Amino acid sequence: MAMIFTEPTGLEIVINLTLSELRKVRVDKIASPSVEADPIVAVVGIHANLGSLFIHHGEPIYAYEKLENLLTGGKKVVIIADATFGGHTVLAAAKTLRAAGAEVKTAITLVDLQKGARQLLEAEGIQLVPLIEAKDLTLPANA
Repeated sequence: MAMIFTEPTGLEIVINLTLSELRKVRVDKIASPSVEADPIVAVVGIHANLGSLFIHHGEPIYAYEKLENLLTGGKKVVIIADATFGGHTVLAAAKTLRAAGAEVKTAITLVDLQKGARQLLEAEGIQLVPLIEAKDLTLPANA
């Protein structure tokens, strides 16, 4: 993931793929579920002209006002994760956003490591949209 965040070409690809997925859903705001996803969410938010929210360990951070005030009227929020394992970090963010009045039906992940996130999130009414899945990754022989 560090290579994606520090290499302009990789970052541009991820941003464009994420923007393409966002165009498929109605969205008012995007949210990061972890500090690792914050850079992508911030950059995608700028390119998509969407407000960005940052939820760490189920708690909003960097908010200039209460989350409930930012999400009035059932705003549609898409969570964007850097990687998903079991889905618990994304689910914690979704629960926080929903408790504040948001509608959360979609989570985009750069990489789904296929350790149960899809099943956990779907059970909570959240569609997981991976840009890449673990089965599609090939690691070098010396890795």
